[in-house]
Amino acid sequence: MPRAVYAEWDEDDVADWVDERPARRPRRRPMSWLRVVLMSSCSIAGLVYFALEQQQTARPTGHQKEVPSSVLVAPAPAWRPLPPSPVPYAIAGASGTVASEAREHANGAREDTLILGRFGDFRYAQVSLVQGTGETAGSFYIDIVRRAARSGLAVAQQGQSRMIETKFGPVEAAPLVLANKGEQACQAFRLPDGSAAFSFQGWLCGSSAPDEAQLACFIDGITLAGGTNPSLKAVFARAERSRTEACGQGARTAAAVRPPARP
Repeated sequence: MPRAVYAEWDEDDVADWVDERPARRPRRRPMSWLRVVLMSSCSIAGLVYFALEQQQTARPTGHQKEVPSSVLVAPAPAWRPLPPSPVPYAIAGASGTVASEAREHANGAREDTLILGRFGDFRYAQVSLVQGTGETAGSFYIDIVRRAARSGLAVAQQGQSRMIETKFGPVEAAPLVLANKGEQACQAFRLPDGSAAFSFQGWLCGSSAPDEAQLACFIDGITLAGGTNPSLKAVFARAERSRTEACGQGARTAAAVRPPARP
């Protein structure tokens, strides 16, 4: 076996020689931005954790008083029906039974409705008389549609309104066709009189549409039967003084809506 070239080297020299070898290149340190990202993530996570803890602490427990849920309550109806009582009005010359119903408004106004006959009869009429101020009067058409709906009827057609003279003064009137299972020709009318706190409206129907004279005589036939309201008495007293002879007893009979002729 060949001998080492440097035989005179001892173990210490060899160790020194090994130590003089170049050292291994040091590993690069992580970049500074990575540390910033990690620290920021930890901070955010900590803040979220503390926020959740505070939210759990502030949440009301089951023993605390709960806020009751809101309940929607419908307003009371403006009108309420009244029990049967003597009717303060009458219809002169009525050939059949006159039905009636009454109701009272929340502000104290009273409405009495007189019904003569039934829909489809050769003489069918309905008139609602109001003492006091019940509801604000709207358009003639809307008022009639509402009243027809309360009676289970529909307004199939309404013509142009005009004014007719009655003992109560000028009254608005218009040709009207009411419908249910069939149709009936009528005349609608209304008298709004805010100054006297008295008004009325309704319709008069027949086998054909009543003319203005027939309608005026029907309205003139509305009388006071037993009302004790002084202002109401004054309204009818003034109306009677304004009555004309056009609707006397004979005129009322002639102006009555006659049944259709037999075939």
